[in-house]
Amino acid sequence: MSASFLLIPEWQGSAASRALRIVDGATSLREDLPASAVIEVAVPDKAGDALGTQVSRLSSVIATLDATRDAMRRTSGPVIALGGDCASALGVLEHTAATHSQLAVLWFDAHADMQHPTTTTSGSAAGMTLRHALGEGTPDLASPTPVAGSQTLLIGTRDTDEAEFVAIENAGLSQITATDLMLDPDLSLATQVVDWLHRVQPSQLYIHVDLDVLDPAEFASVTAPVPFGLSIADLVNTIRAARDVVPLASAAICGFAPASREQAADDQATVLRILGALTAGGSK
Repeated sequence: MSASFLLIPEWQGSAASRALRIVDGATSLREDLPASAVIEVAVPDKAGDALGTQVSRLSSVIATLDATRDAMRRTSGPVIALGGDCASALGVLEHTAATHSQLAVLWFDAHADMQHPTTTTSGSAAGMTLRHALGEGTPDLASPTPVAGSQTLLIGTRDTDEAEFVAIENAGLSQITATDLMLDPDLSLATQVVDWLHRVQPSQLYIHVDLDVLDPAEFASVTAPVPFGLSIADLVNTIRAARDVVPLASAAICGFAPASREQAADDQATVLRILGALTAGGSK
């Protein structure tokens, strides 16, 4: 599959104290992407201002969203965003939902990203990404072409707050949590996701991967690791299985935040393996 790569080194959506490591991760990834297929999205240097809202650094997140929208208008075919926090994927998902009416969303993430400006404790735009993609939240970020809750599957979630549980139920999202997987270890994650896709029957697929969905014992280059995550093999195999069923419209790999060059070298191979699963073969 021939894909375009949007390199979006946005860190302002993250609430982590180590958020700037995301920029280092994007710089490292740039070296392994084909130059002819890369579009670099300009991200503000400054942290940004909340603009009187409960969303931290909102002005910079808006600027990145607008720049991503412009970049998406210049692409054709599948697009994969890399190098930023989860909020960096908003423009990609917005454009994809606008151009594919029967879109399914696979959301691999330790967090549901369903926080709302009225209930957030961190102010993190990244923690509100899926909520904004569903058309809710602050008007500056809420998608004008929302994804459908009934066509969205959360996978590997294991750090969800009370307000998010309510929002997930109200939006009609499906879930395969880390607890679900531990309670039924004999049923493969790939099989469960493929079964869900057969029930939903979408025409196209968006795959979102926040790298903190992985178990910290296997992958360390994230800003806030959460125990009991997916194995690398389960994630890669599930992506491949999903793509064998439904064509990929777009994807995002978010949250690559190595603490050092040595850690980047150790963990970048995993990011490239995930990228390979997104781009190789797949449904026609």
